Amino acid sequence: MIEHNIIDHAKLQMRGRYGIATGSAVSDQVLLGVALDFDNQVMRKMQNLSPSDLAARLTGDSSVLVATKVDGEGTYVYYDADPNALDPAFAFSAGGRVRLGFPALDALCIKLKAAGVQKALLRCELCLALDATQTARAGVAEVIRISFSGTEAELANLKLVALDLVMLDGKDMRANQNDFAQTLSLLQKLVGTDQSAPVHCMASEIVPEKDVKAVFDRLIAQGHEGIVVRRLNRAEAWKVKPHRSIDAVIIGYVEGAFEEQYGVTSLLTALCYPVETNAGLMQTFARVGSGLSDADRVALLERLRVLKVAGPIPMTDSSGRAVHFIRPELIAEIHGEDLIVSDGAKQLQTQLVRWDKANQSYQFLGLSACPRLSFARFSKLREDKNWTDGGARIAQIGAFAAPALTGGKAEVGAVGKAAETKILRREVYLKGEMLRKLLVVHKPSAGEFPYLLYWTDFSAKRAEPLKVSIEIAADAARAEQLAERMLVENLAKGWVRV
Repeated sequence: MIEHNIIDHAKLQMRGRYGIATGSAVSDQVLLGVALDFDNQVMRKMQNLSPSDLAARLTGDSSVLVATKVDGEGTYVYYDADPNALDPAFAFSAGGRVRLGFPALDALCIKLKAAGVQKALLRCELCLALDATQTARAGVAEVIRISFSGTEAELANLKLVALDLVMLDGKDMRANQNDFAQTLSLLQKLVGTDQSAPVHCMASEIVPEKDVKAVFDRLIAQGHEGIVVRRLNRAEAWKVKPHRSIDAVIIGYVEGAFEEQYGVTSLLTALCYPVETNAGLMQTFARVGSGLSDADRVALLERLRVLKVAGPIPMTDSSGRAVHFIRPELIAEIHGEDLIVSDGAKQLQTQLVRWDKANQSYQFLGLSACPRLSFARFSKLREDKNWTDGGARIAQIGAFAAPALTGGKAEVGAVGKAAETKILRREVYLKGEMLRKLLVVHKPSAGEFPYLLYWTDFSAKRAEPLKVSIEIAADAARAEQLAERMLVENLAKGWVRV
């Protein structure tokens, strides 16, 4: 039986009833073990399937479940009806992040209590409800922002979408992957199917295999992130997201060591506005490091170094390495899954620059709205294309008009917003090929917790090279205390500050 004092409340940051902990606040190792096992045995075994493979892979008349994929953060919800339970319900990750005391969680408790459930562990997606004024869905970044610094009204907009049952009243439901139709029916009875409610079962339909492609096309046209396809009679599932291929001009690169070699670690790309009306006007688009082979990295370095020009602004990658700007001569074909337009109500923006061919230099014009390509990866160079002939046109990602320019600068208010964030500490430590970085920032617009601390841990030889953790603080003293704790816990002998 799981103990009642499951959460270490000392690790929670509280705002009224709402609380969040970024670290491992779940103290019960049995509960964490069950969640981690479900992640490994079920969630991570879902295969990724390209939309182009649907028609060839799923061709028969056998029935499959097609669920609408939700763009949010995967979470577990633990519920205990015992009146003596200190925390009757909370949402948590297998890594220990905890959230409690928000309206969607209250709504789930009401439904489970009405169904007579005593204990339950559900796999859910924490996401945001859409209203009639939104033109694009909010993604996981907006969910995280609201979790840390959202207003009471924004917290009320969080939703829990039930995806699976892990445990129910002492019964282990993990084996039910071989008969998911039974699990789905039970979930629908427990939490309902009303998609407008703050908690509900995932939207789904049962169709013949051969109709999956049509369902996918319909849902993507409606603005959804993708689909999850499940066999109803055996543990087999696929995630399907849109696949996009975009040609972008390379305007910069980062170089560094990798696998005992030296070469290009990532590329900075841009898309171009129509040359006829806005000669040389470019929008930075994607930084691409995935998809480059070792041979690509070495060969590209020799090719790009000779194209270097002065940068219009200082730019670095996530590890603090400088971006070297180059003449816009090469086109890269980039593949990705989806175009993310906004983080909730806030449009994503990137740098707007103009290439002056006569002076062989870039001019920085400000920031302007531009979608982000999720899971961007390099495919190949397009030697047959030239950006001046429309080879990297911005029309590939939608109908984007060039921003209005006043005095050569873009009229975008967000340029001034960057000044609101003040960097208080930036410290980098090295040990061999490993890198760890502490970043402490003060962001007055971040609500009741304006101090954000980022800990970056990078090791190229790990299966997961980059790990980033976040802490929040309400005041400068608490931020300093957390920063010192990060250094003590993560830096043993041999680390050198650089």
